[in-house]
Amino acid sequence: MRFSPETFPIILAHEPAVSSAIDDTSDAICLENADGAWIIVVEYTAGGDTDLALTVHEGATAAVAAAGTYAIAATFPIWVNEDPATSDAMVRQTDAAGYTIDATPTTNVIVAMYIPAAILTAGRPWICLGTTGGNGANYASAIYILDRARYQQETPPTAIA
Repeated sequence: MRFSPETFPIILAHEPAVSSAIDDTSDAICLENADGAWIIVVEYTAGGDTDLALTVHEGATAAVAAAGTYAIAATFPIWVNEDPATSDAMVRQTDAAGYTIDATPTTNVIVAMYIPAAILTAGRPWICLGTTGGNGANYASAIYILDRARYQQETPPTAIA
């Protein structure tokens, strides 16, 4: 299998929670042994009209990335499905350094951001999903998928601290 958890490890970035409680509390991951990472965010906007802003932080350690000290300034590819209940179309957005989920409609939203390891600042291999905003009536969760982890084995090595 070319696409399997051995070469594309799946890591929980943040467990399902009200989106306002996620504020910069996601786990950090290390991209030293990967080409990059997908960050997949799902939010159910249950009518709590406070947008959820997504950014990505980098750092020399997991703690620095999680603290949000250094936001990635480089742009990266982003795809969005604003209503996965009625369509499976992921729409490519303009490359940006983050994305804001519009919480006006009551719907599910899927955001997929690809962070190439090559855009990270030298000496800062750790990344962490950063969020601001969100609403106590909305729910969100996030996962990371490492892209082509280079240590292929039955149980991939950990990429979290």
